[in-house]
Amino acid sequence: MHKPSFSALSHLAAAAVLAIATGSAWADEATGQFTGVGYGMPESATPLTGNNTAPANWRVTQGMLFNGVNFDGNVRIDFDFDGNVIGGFTCSGTLIAGGTHVLTAAHCASGVNAMEIHHGVYGGVSTGVQSINTASNVFVHPGWTGALSTGADIAIIRLSTPITGVTSFNLSTTNDVGKQFLMMGHGTTQVGNVNSATNWNDFGWAHYGYNVFDATGTSFLNAASAMGLPGLGTWSSTFGEEYIADYDGLSNGTGTSTDPAVRHNTLGRIVGLTSNQGLGANEALIAGGDSGGGDFVWSGSEWVLSGVHSWGWQFCGGRLTTPNSCDFGTANSSSWGDISGSTAVFSHVGWINQVTGVPEPGTWAMMGLGLAAVAGAARRRKA
Repeated sequence: MHKPSFSALSHLAAAAVLAIATGSAWADEATGQFTGVGYGMPESATPLTGNNTAPANWRVTQGMLFNGVNFDGNVRIDFDFDGNVIGGFTCSGTLIAGGTHVLTAAHCASGVNAMEIHHGVYGGVSTGVQSINTASNVFVHPGWTGALSTGADIAIIRLSTPITGVTSFNLSTTNDVGKQFLMMGHGTTQVGNVNSATNWNDFGWAHYGYNVFDATGTSFLNAASAMGLPGLGTWSSTFGEEYIADYDGLSNGTGTSTDPAVRHNTLGRIVGLTSNQGLGANEALIAGGDSGGGDFVWSGSEWVLSGVHSWGWQFCGGRLTTPNSCDFGTANSSSWGDISGSTAVFSHVGWINQVTGVPEPGTWAMMGLGLAAVAGAARRRKA
């Protein structure tokens, strides 16, 4: 979503993790490591970073419900590496299991020495804030090396005081590829068909949007490689799967190659992948600052946390250009045609339970536990 900005691949992360030769990437602005390959920094998610109408239309307002559920457990994470969060970075996260832990991206937590968790953020005012002792209460996935493409971009933050009276979320235990999801984040924002960079103009609000998990990281890489597309870098699912989504344009009804829903259906233009032509006006994509935020799937009775925002990628340039480029605009890293990647939660349920002390999935229903998450980090304006 285009909103205050989160990053997908920070300077180091983006380049080092995806090692993409063409296009820009973002993911870990939090660490200030990725910038420049694939997507960029952990900024925001679809309606967060890129929505189809003004970002203010996609704000998560106080008391707002989604299928009867309040998303006040969607938290903002402010952090830095100099001992002071002021003038630092912003990521997103999700309150899980009983309100004692937050799930976020590894690139939003690794090496951090100052951190605050804000919940219930509306119009720049936080319902609650607590400082985190990063030395003892931050748990980065053991497989995380700074590379975004290994399925290890996930971390857990233990709260010093449980957050009560707000919604926490259960984890998805299934592979949710092909399903529609709701994204949440506190990152930068922009409109999807505007060729201008995402920005913090709507900072102080969380934003939301919708998309579909079109492919896993493995199927995406295999199909893109089979087409001979250049600059794919090195990917693996060593530590877990990733979900890939594209930002489809709004259809003009022609169904031709110039119809935005066809032209910007990036994953649908890769032979061997099946991708729908989007969700119309509800379609969105994360942006810098949305990193670590959650992707939620409706189970029929509850929203479960399915993905954690990790990275974004302006994939089209130099790859899918005939008969036209699938990217709407190079200045906007969350525009129509861009893609994003989220760490698949089902791959990490065992590790999350081990760290948080939550019983095995089979006992969750009986105990009424909940979990949630999102992805992207980005530098905020100096206070």
